[in-house]
Amino acid sequence: MVGTIVQDAQAILSRYTSRFIISLALLVTCIPAWAAFSSQVSYKPPTLPPLTTSRYMVTVDPNILYNEGCKQGAAHQAGVVVLDFGQPWYQKGTYGSILFNNDFASLSQIATASESFLQGFWDCTPYNGPFITLALGTSNYHGKTTYAHGQAWALAVNQVGSWITAQGFISQETVAAASDMELGWNSVTATRAWADGYASKHQYFYYDYGDAAGCPQSATTGNGSCNHGWRQSDVVYLAWNEESALPLPEIHTTNGSQAHQWYSLTLYSYLHSGQFGRMISQGAFTQYGACQNSDCTGTNNTPIQGWTQLWTALNTDSRTAQSLTFLSDMTKAN
Repeated sequence: MVGTIVQDAQAILSRYTSRFIISLALLVTCIPAWAAFSSQVSYKPPTLPPLTTSRYMVTVDPNILYNEGCKQGAAHQAGVVVLDFGQPWYQKGTYGSILFNNDFASLSQIATASESFLQGFWDCTPYNGPFITLALGTSNYHGKTTYAHGQAWALAVNQVGSWITAQGFISQETVAAASDMELGWNSVTATRAWADGYASKHQYFYYDYGDAAGCPQSATTGNGSCNHGWRQSDVVYLAWNEESALPLPEIHTTNGSQAHQWYSLTLYSYLHSGQFGRMISQGAFTQYGACQNSDCTGTNNTPIQGWTQLWTALNTDSRTAQSLTFLSDMTKAN
């Protein structure tokens, strides 16, 4: 019953662009149910959400993106789909990213490619078919992670959102941004600058599908230390307390360490509540598909393993108990 209440609330509220509405509705809807739990709870996980395929992108060819969208539409995939366009970049007066084949793609190309994906998805699904959120992904990898790049990324996402509306696709599609924010890739200052830049222009959320490397894996009361000078408060800010942020944490590690780190972060957000209250993770993000052609020993959770690890870690403590609406797995196939 509790899982159903929270899942329904998230599914509806995640489409709003106001974090105030999300926080207020979750507070009103969910607290009475959670209050029934003791401090430690244990029960069987609910049915897993639908699985989507996310992609490390090596192309912005509109025809390829159209076919990928069509394929996922025909498969009736529903949920969040991240197209990870790689490292943020700026060259010759143009913002964009470095794709996973080391080619530069401008934000104009990225927006057009994303629209082609969405057109393919729409064309290959029935009327009133599955609903997806297409997240235009980047990362905080190295030097071009700036306030101005965040602004430019938000404007590109807004453009795709306007295109969806103009095409009349809003019954089955919306858009978001996403960033693979890794603690070993950049400083808190640079990563936060990008997020603040995005927030200054955003009309749609971004998903933080990064890590929490070195953060505590157990219950703590203070602001725990993480790798490379980061602290728990920094990760929570970028994943939740930033106005435009929603967490979709990567849960790659087979030993469950990442799931426990996000449990501890969620507890931190409960004990040190910001303006949006306790952190609500949107789901789990894995890379099992991408690992089929790479050596990912120890970080190759299947989607089921990743989602179950995170759900179990969160729901053994009433202070962090919640549902997880989305499940996506990364592939290198383009």
